[in-house]
Amino acid sequence: MKILNAQQTKSIDQRATRDYGIPGIVLMENAGLQVVDYLESHFEDLENRNILVLCGKGNNGGDGMVVAKHLHNRGYELRVLLFGRKSDTKDESLVNLKILEKSGVEVQEITDIRAWHDFLPELADFEMIVDALIGIGVQGGVRGFLEEVMRDVNNAGAIRVSVDVPSGLSADTNEIPGICIHADATVTFGCPKIPHIFLPAEEKVGEVYIADIGIPEEAVEAEGVRLNLADPDDLAHTMPPRKVESHKGDYGHLLVVAGSKGKPGAARMVAEAAFRSGVGLVTVATPESVQPILAPQVMEMMTEPIPETREGTVSSKATQRVLKLLEGKGVLTLGPGLTTAAETQSFIRELVSETRLPLILDADGLNAYQGHTEALSGKDRTLILTPHPGEMGRLLGISSDDVQKNRISICQKFSTQHHCFLVLKGHRTLISDPDGNIWVNPTGNPGMATAGSGDVLTGILSGFVTQGIPILHAILLGVYLHGLSADLCATRRGELALMARDIIDHLPDAMAQLLKGGDENS
Repeated sequence: MKILNAQQTKSIDQRATRDYGIPGIVLMENAGLQVVDYLESHFEDLENRNILVLCGKGNNGGDGMVVAKHLHNRGYELRVLLFGRKSDTKDESLVNLKILEKSGVEVQEITDIRAWHDFLPELADFEMIVDALIGIGVQGGVRGFLEEVMRDVNNAGAIRVSVDVPSGLSADTNEIPGICIHADATVTFGCPKIPHIFLPAEEKVGEVYIADIGIPEEAVEAEGVRLNLADPDDLAHTMPPRKVESHKGDYGHLLVVAGSKGKPGAARMVAEAAFRSGVGLVTVATPESVQPILAPQVMEMMTEPIPETREGTVSSKATQRVLKLLEGKGVLTLGPGLTTAAETQSFIRELVSETRLPLILDADGLNAYQGHTEALSGKDRTLILTPHPGEMGRLLGISSDDVQKNRISICQKFSTQHHCFLVLKGHRTLISDPDGNIWVNPTGNPGMATAGSGDVLTGILSGFVTQGIPILHAILLGVYLHGLSADLCATRRGELALMARDIIDHLPDAMAQLLKGGDENS
């Protein structure tokens, strides 16, 4: 599913009319109907609520007039305010204004602050407010008397439902340019827009409902949008089926190089998560002194001791041993718990340069390339990087705050320059492919900000990639299920108590939920 800005939305609407013959008046009618259907399906007591519909004089206001028309036709009590003069209303919005008035609905003009003050004592009489004031095209902050109007609406005790985007937000940015409606819910059309997905604007949109208004999928695809929202219905069909007659060798053999003295848990969680993801075999190569500690912790995995330094980290002498272990393996996962010891970091870079196997590089595997990013390339191999903002910042020589301010552009630029798949972790984890296409993951919660959560993600991704699922599908599926598992745990135990191993425990339930949802919606 695409994530659109204002210009893309307008272009797609125009294409639907120009190339597919769908009149704008039909799109507006469908939009208003979808809002009414949402209200009826989500508010069982709608007939007991006084409803106020706030309309601007543009297309968003036209949508609001369609909403008012159908609410009136279905017998609901409502009031309609037009913020502007009726004589300034044009095109499809004017058509719907005339229909609304001919249906017997009074439309009251609010043209200045005095008119608003005259109405204001009545605002408390309404239990629901439909916001169709401005729409997606606002540039900069709202000015004039609408600032006071929005402030009063936000302070009212009514439920606020916005049409397309809350008025005052722009479809072009996740920033909050000024005063805006604080919506309890937003009904948007065709595809989500940028403020529906990303903080801080995301906090102002409430529940987002994406409504189909009849725009052909081909009209959307022709726009060439690179920003996507991971769709569970699509992901459900990428879950790997099991053949009736099969054995563990059919589902791949993963080699994990991880762990150090004092940090065996990282290797354990990668292995456990990979097994929960369905991989057939996992071998963990870890420092000699760590191997006897790690071996009993996951009964299903195999372990191999490799040369270590005096500090209990992987030695540079381990390279040839690990290259030998890679024979017969499908994927190499490298980094969790290895430490930033200089000799270990040198080992990481040497090993990466010596193998062409599909590679998942995480944690200290990424830290080894601080100041050496020119050596990171997936041009002749599959390369998957999974940094959090701090690790991404170290790779680029910038702060994590700078990464957070420019997440999308940083992902696109790095993944295309280094021909890799990049998973930038955090709220709304981003996945970027070597062509610069980006997917946004909708699952996950703040409880995941805990030690080992990233190791679990690495294990899940490793498990899916090793099974031979197409790389992009494996990554999207892994990131989605990682977050969904945490969401299930948070629902049952709360975010505060969430631990990384809880994510592993809830992974089977997350898989079952994804498959059930996919079957129901297919």
